[in-house]
Amino acid sequence: MRREEFGLENLVKALNHMKGTLLICDRNRNVVYYNDVVCSALDIPEERLSGANLMGLAEEGYILNSASIQAFETRQLSIKYVRGKMKMPILTVSNPVLDENGEVALVVAVSFNEQITELVAREMMESRQKSIELLDFLSSKMSNNATVIAESAAMKGILAFLTRISPADSNILLTGETGAGKEVLAKYIHNQSSRSGGVFIPVNCAAIPESLMESEFFGYARGAFTGANKEGKAGVFELADGGTIFLDEIGEMPLLIQAKFLRVIETGEVTRLGSESSKKVDFRLVAATNRNLEEMCAQGLFRSDLYYRLNILSVEIPPLRERREDIVPLARFFLSRLNKKYNKTKILSYSAIRRLEHYRWPGNVRELRNVIERLFITSPTDILEFESGDNTLSFRGAGPETSLEAQDRTDPASAPVREGVSLRAAVEAYEKQLVLETLDACGGSVSKAAGRLRLHKSVLYRKLEKYRDQEAISGPGT
Repeated sequence: MRREEFGLENLVKALNHMKGTLLICDRNRNVVYYNDVVCSALDIPEERLSGANLMGLAEEGYILNSASIQAFETRQLSIKYVRGKMKMPILTVSNPVLDENGEVALVVAVSFNEQITELVAREMMESRQKSIELLDFLSSKMSNNATVIAESAAMKGILAFLTRISPADSNILLTGETGAGKEVLAKYIHNQSSRSGGVFIPVNCAAIPESLMESEFFGYARGAFTGANKEGKAGVFELADGGTIFLDEIGEMPLLIQAKFLRVIETGEVTRLGSESSKKVDFRLVAATNRNLEEMCAQGLFRSDLYYRLNILSVEIPPLRERREDIVPLARFFLSRLNKKYNKTKILSYSAIRRLEHYRWPGNVRELRNVIERLFITSPTDILEFESGDNTLSFRGAGPETSLEAQDRTDPASAPVREGVSLRAAVEAYEKQLVLETLDACGGSVSKAAGRLRLHKSVLYRKLEKYRDQEAISGPGT
């Protein structure tokens, strides 16, 4: 049925079946329409209400604290608990309808009985509780690192691909070694998607005890089990509604939970523990693993149907040792954050950079970040370098080739003096590195950098001009 075919009779019938009252007054504050619920809700005889004046009803005590009277006087929306001869106050919303001169032509009042009011209050409390739970969840689990550093061709290609596929809502599976940066890329996907205004919730499946995993993901209803929150609790699926869930270490999810998780993906509905009703949820899923899920499926350790749903789009993230162009930019990024946090201007020495570049990084980006932080904290000067005998970059569990000391014995490229490189060229290269890193640490200020390097500002300007001519670098600020 179209709107114009609905008719007055159907309209009146619909208004009389409202779970609340509807009262309309004209500009003279006379009652011109009311539905069948009004008389019983306000305890007013129908013969008294028909054609009555709002002010007269107030004087006779039928309505107290009238929202409609306030709407007439203020010409603004009024929301009040209206009292009168009825047993319980009712929540009333009165909306003035203004004419072309800005005067009140009508006031439309809609009231809700105590059952409706209680239902609204309960929904508001549940919404408030859900917001509190979401804030608690995010403050305890969300990573602050969402910056992607990509100088290598491999990472630039991955970012281009992710930028192209992020607007779609399809599931994405990220694979790669531990610490390679899967969560950072998952946050990048979220930020590039239409869900960027929603929440991003990272969950490490390996960090949740199996006994708590179901309640963590699905939530629970009030009284679901002993010790449960008496108001119930929303799970990850509900909290992520409208946003993105990042499931790291998805291969660690138990088979029983996998089956229930698959159903959520397929139906878009979640049922809390202890509840018989389901809720619609809408989230984008990005999963990650450092394990071979295909082999796990063949061994019966991972559901193949879930794997196919996760693997709609897949991206393999190369380890840091296979994208060495990213090592120094990442190191400088982590150092920049530490400088900002502690109000320092520390820089990496040329020798430290060489060691970082030639290390195999079995722990990938996570290990690099920790190494930079360790250097930053332990270095006695503002120029960070590895002390003699420092075993920071010697990881026993990764094999002998990982240690830089072992590489120094076998790799001519990492020797202190490279074959075919003159002393003058090596000194100039180190000087340039030191100057540019100091300038970067000083926020591009030539004056501050000159002070740190103990050079006259004009001398530093000449060196920068020379570097600009050599490599067409952009001019710094002063």
